[in-house]
Amino acid sequence: MTVHEILRQAIISRRCVRVRTSGFERDICPHALGFKDGSPRVLAYQYSGSSISGLAPGGQWRAFFVRDIEEASLINGHWRSGSNLVAKVEACLDRVEYSVKHGHERPRADSGR
Repeated sequence: MTVHEILRQAIISRRCVRVRTSGFERDICPHALGFKDGSPRVLAYQYSGSSISGLAPGGQWRAFFVRDIEEASLINGHWRSGSNLVAKVEACLDRVEYSVKHGHERPRADSGR
């Protein structure tokens, strides 16, 4: 499976993912997958792992260009999220391909804006 396919599957099934990007291993819960300036991008809630800027206690929102994710794998873990999902999606993505609808059990596929 490609990184894009793993992220898509994680959104559909609300699964956690371990990614390696910029040399850092991170555990994330992907919430939205789409495009920013024509490039595939994912919005995720990072709850564990490293980053150059550190990680807030409990986790925080992160956005990654899919091309920058070196490795990705589905992992077992408790699904996590943060506040302001809709605002984060709007700020991070120009067009949404897949997203987890906050507060609902089923994710949705969006055809765009």
